[in-house]
Amino acid sequence: MKYGYFGIALGSIALLLALVSFWAGPFSPQPSIETLVAEKAASIRTAALDALSGKEVVSETYTTLWNADKVIDVIIPLLGGLAAILAVISFAQKEPSRVAGGAAALGVGAIAFQFVAMYVMAILLVLLIISVIGTLGGG
Repeated sequence: MKYGYFGIALGSIALLLALVSFWAGPFSPQPSIETLVAEKAASIRTAALDALSGKEVVSETYTTLWNADKVIDVIIPLLGGLAAILAVISFAQKEPSRVAGGAAALGVGAIAFQFVAMYVMAILLVLLIISVIGTLGGG
């Protein structure tokens, strides 16, 4: 039963980390939402006007910096994935199915919670940017 219980422990840690990250984070300094929306709206409007006027649109690439939030965002699916893998191993070793199922549920739940929270926030940010651009007379 050691694989299943270890999977439950990892899945529990992953789920708790996802919950703490969602409600207590971000832990690294972040620009204010006003600054972020203003910069994105101005950038989108400028790129759209350049494209319409025939100017070459500058394609900028950027690299992400590793900070506490990025590390947490990587650790959560890692622990969740390990919990799911341990659940499969537990099931294959004929450990009790409740233990294997619990490990799988916690691991997959942690990963799913992180994705759902991330995509909901991204959709809300896009809607906010669209409304700001519309207010500025861009649409």
